Amino acid sequence: MNAPSLALLAVAALSSLAGAAALLGWRALRALGRERAALAGRLAEVATRLEAAERESAGAALRAEVAESVFLAKGLADEDDLELARRQIRVSLKSGYQPERDGDLH
Repeated sequence: MNAPSLALLAVAALSSLAGAAALLGWRALRALGRERAALAGRLAEVATRLEAAERESAGAALRAEVAESVFLAKGLADEDDLELARRQIRVSLKSGYQPERDGDLH
């Protein structure tokens, strides 16, 4: 083989390697795009669930305030009783989620 043939062979080999690398890069980029889209979908779902939980929490807080007012108005409890109940709730919240006690979250 002469020098021009070897040079042509080397250029062809390098071109093939460059093409293969470009193809692999393109496939990896497409895979990352699909992964990003899937993560964006999951993030949107989590955001929706968080908003629903916030609304539910706000509703529960409002119902608790109304219940406290009713208990006080009807004479079923006084401020000390309500404060004791609030402290007990805070203590149970500080203990965190315990699967044995609280069950499955879903």
